[in-house]
Amino acid sequence: MKNVFYSILLFSCICIGFAACTGGAYNASPSSNANYVINPLTPLTQSQFTWGVGSTVGAMGAVINGVPWATNNVSWGLDTGANVLHGILGSQIMYLYLKNVYTGNIYPMSYHQYNQSCTWSDSVGSTYNVYPSYYGNSGEVYITLNDSLSIQGMFYCEGITSTGQITAINNGYFNISKI
Repeated sequence: MKNVFYSILLFSCICIGFAACTGGAYNASPSSNANYVINPLTPLTQSQFTWGVGSTVGAMGAVINGVPWATNNVSWGLDTGANVLHGILGSQIMYLYLKNVYTGNIYPMSYHQYNQSCTWSDSVGSTYNVYPSYYGNSGEVYITLNDSLSIQGMFYCEGITSTGQITAINNGYFNISKI
């Protein structure tokens, strides 16, 4: 009797396990924006930031979900000791909040990194999504120059909305005048 009970229990656990594995909401879509994200287990080193600053158009730009984006409509400011960089193109906004900006350093911009973050907004003013890097799994900023005249660097990150929508920002760069 005891063996029958354990057999039924084991069979039930196996069935529930299979149902949980196959009935979940896991998205393995090959067209997911997560496929554009740099692997968070192998962040980039300085020598891997190869796309350079100024090698493309605009004072700020990136490749967002595989599509190039660039603008000359940029601004820089200080907010409670942090460098705040904005790039605007139409209703799209790239916002970088950079607490640490020492030249030659790489800083993380990923999950729960609030001192260094990147936020992308796809269409401000109407129905829009905000994709902050502090919900994402990967991201870094590499500061190549920071003096009294300008701030320059390269970055990448994964931005995620509060509802789980993903955007991948790669080959990001900024070359912004402080004057």
